[in-house]
Amino acid sequence: MTTVFSQLAIAMIAAAGAGPTNLEPTRFQAEQRGQPIVWHDFAGGQPAQFVRKIGEEEHEARSREKTVGPCWTVRDPGWAPALLGVRGNPPDVEFDPAMKDPCDIYLGLRAVNPVMTFDIKLSGDQEFTTITAPAATAQRHFNFEFHWRAHVPMAGQKLVVHTRGKPVYLQYVKFVPYRQSTVTCLMPRERSTILDLPDRHFAFPGVAELPDGQLVVVCREGDAHVCPRGRIVATRSRDGGKTWSPREVVYESPSDDRDPAILCLADGTLVVSFNTWDSWRDSPTLRRKYAAETARMEKDGWGKYSGSWLVISNDGGRTWSERRRAPAIFSPHGPVVGPQGALYWIGEGAERNCSVVTIQRTADLGKTWQRYAEVCYCRPFDRAHTTEYWDEPNLLFLPDGRAIATFRVEMDGLVWQSYSADEGKSWTWPKSLPVWGFPQQLCRLADGRVLMAYGYRREPLGVRASLSRDGGRTYDLTREIVFRHDGRDHDLGYPYTIQLRNGRVFTVYYFHAAGANCSIEGVSYQP
Repeated sequence: MTTVFSQLAIAMIAAAGAGPTNLEPTRFQAEQRGQPIVWHDFAGGQPAQFVRKIGEEEHEARSREKTVGPCWTVRDPGWAPALLGVRGNPPDVEFDPAMKDPCDIYLGLRAVNPVMTFDIKLSGDQEFTTITAPAATAQRHFNFEFHWRAHVPMAGQKLVVHTRGKPVYLQYVKFVPYRQSTVTCLMPRERSTILDLPDRHFAFPGVAELPDGQLVVVCREGDAHVCPRGRIVATRSRDGGKTWSPREVVYESPSDDRDPAILCLADGTLVVSFNTWDSWRDSPTLRRKYAAETARMEKDGWGKYSGSWLVISNDGGRTWSERRRAPAIFSPHGPVVGPQGALYWIGEGAERNCSVVTIQRTADLGKTWQRYAEVCYCRPFDRAHTTEYWDEPNLLFLPDGRAIATFRVEMDGLVWQSYSADEGKSWTWPKSLPVWGFPQQLCRLADGRVLMAYGYRREPLGVRASLSRDGGRTYDLTREIVFRHDGRDHDLGYPYTIQLRNGRVFTVYYFHAAGANCSIEGVSYQP
């Protein structure tokens, strides 16, 4: 991250206090996405002697010539304001878009036949990115936009394009700048500390309300974010979240147990879901640090304890069943209650050489599972985040038969959503919303609004939420709720929200404050 949160001093807008809502209007300085800037001044490329502006007639004539010297061509084809092309193998061409702010960068491209391919980089980069368009046919060419870079510092940077001896059809470069501005939001006046110890790392919380009004929070406890000593623990509150009991162990294996969630069903049954995986296996440093745990896994077999799991309690969480295997998909928020009172678990897993998001259904508390629906698919995980990857999905059923699925997409950090009109059996393709933050968790409130909470892993680092009045189609960012905006690093977030029987809303999340380890916090409020 290249910009820093400026002026953490807060100016309160409201003259009166927050009252029983526990939310008060607040202003602070923060980085915000600006309006897109579409740039296509290709005629100004350097070296100028290898850039030629040509008309359509000359373009057609040159297309038939075999002796045209190498050059970059700039023309107006009618279906785009400008178009950068190439003849032969000219030197790399450099453009100065004169951008100063950090920007997301999108490329406006055209798929043609033969396939378009070229290399592009910023002048400060060591390596080029190779851009290859989807396949087109001689009868069908089409335009598309590619998200190339996210939040890149642009001051002093130029664009450099390199030919690979293939067609080039670059129509524009779109820059979405990030600028410091005054943000107006709602912030809680009070927060409760649920679990916080200097030598322990608490993360990935979930919360449920029991029939007697108790709140139960589950989370992962470990030495650090990645280690073999992750276990699932729980703590209780009998006063609406103000004070919390000593933690209890729900589940612990010889590997890293993490990403728990908890549901309280209508009959009082508690369902805790979690994932187990050998998180430290690929780190030589951690294998040496945790030599005993590593030796145990090498003896038992790596992967023996891995997978997605459920444990069940019929006595308010005092005792728990043996673990029950859940589908081989991943999602940090576990199953939700859906049609016919069954449990539905949305997650992503490997299929057909792709990553596929599916919904699995159980009507017997995880004893058996059936594939319910396929939501979407994408290429396998790419650490460079150059394409959409539908990660850590969350699912919400609405009373009218509609359903919403949200996805963590680190390519641009925006909220991407799919919609269903038939109780989650079929889905639209994901589309992005102008809301930044991940992963998300959705909660339908009694008045019909949808509250979406999410981690905010850019400056100012923290945890936020926003509300929708139209079933998740749009969210009101003018009244965005900011639970925290002073995080130490990106190790935070994963909020989970429920509405209590008294009408108040309770959100839990994990947070990494300066000078402390990761802790679990909760906020009770009326949005």
